[in-house]
Amino acid sequence: MSNRTDYLSISEFAELSGIKRKTLIYYDQIHLLKPRKVSEKGYRYYHYHQLYAVNMIIFFKDIGMSLEEIKEYSQLTSADQMITLIQIQKEKIRQKQLYYNRMEKMMDLQIQSLRETANFDDSSIFLTYYEEVPLFFGDTLYQGVNSRVSVALRELYHQCLKAGYEFPYPSGMAMHLDRTYTSEGAVAQYYMKVPESSTVRPKGNYLECYAQGHGEYQTGYEKLIEYAERKNLSITGTLYIDFIQNELVAQNFDDFIMKMMIQVEEKKQG
Repeated sequence: MSNRTDYLSISEFAELSGIKRKTLIYYDQIHLLKPRKVSEKGYRYYHYHQLYAVNMIIFFKDIGMSLEEIKEYSQLTSADQMITLIQIQKEKIRQKQLYYNRMEKMMDLQIQSLRETANFDDSSIFLTYYEEVPLFFGDTLYQGVNSRVSVALRELYHQCLKAGYEFPYPSGMAMHLDRTYTSEGAVAQYYMKVPESSTVRPKGNYLECYAQGHGEYQTGYEKLIEYAERKNLSITGTLYIDFIQNELVAQNFDDFIMKMMIQVEEKKQG
C-alpha cells in the first residue's frame, strides 16, 4: 500500500480519535465515515485527515444532531451551505445556554430558600431590611385561606408555565389584608420567587418570624401584629409567606416551614 505512513489501521484510528472500533465499523456501514482504503483482506485504513471529520461528528453529536442529520450535512460541498448549517447549530447552542442559565437561577433560588430553614426559630421575631424580590403572582384570589394548598400550587405552576417560567421555583402566599388587619378579611394570592418579573416584593424593613405547618400562619401573623404595636411600628397591607421548606423535601403541607414577613416603618409622631 502506497504512502503507508499516511494511514492508520482501524485500531490505531480508534485510539487516536477516541471512537470505539465497533462504532467506526457502524459509521462505515451507514456511510457516515468510510475508511479511505480497504485492503484485499478487508482491513480498514483511515487517513490522518479523517481525524478532523471525526471531531466534527463528535461536535455535532454533542449539540444534539442525529447521525442521519450529520450524514446529510457531511455531504455538503458548498461553503455557504456549511455556514448556514453552523449558524443554525449555533443558535441551538445559544438557546440551550439560555435554558441552562434559567435552570441555574432556579437552583440558586431553591438553595437560598432551603438554606433559610437553618434559621428556623418559631419563638423569635426579627427586623430585617430586604431589597426588591421579583415575584410571579397567580391570577386566582382566595378569600382568607379557604383554599387547598395542593390545588392552589398546581394552578400556580400551570400559570407559571404559560408565562414562560418552566421550572419549579420557590413558592409562597401573599395575604392582602384589609384595614382591620385580620385574616378573616384577607385575600390570599399564591406566588413564586423568580429571577425576573414586573411585579416585586418592595424593598424595605420587614418584621419576620417562622412557623411550621400551613395552619400555623395565623399564630405567626398575630405575633407580628402584636410586636409591631409594642414597638410603635406601622405595617403595610400585605403579609408575605415564603414556603422555605417546601414540597421538595416536605412530606406534606403540615411539614412546610414558613417564613412570614410584613413590611413596617416607624409611626409618625403627632
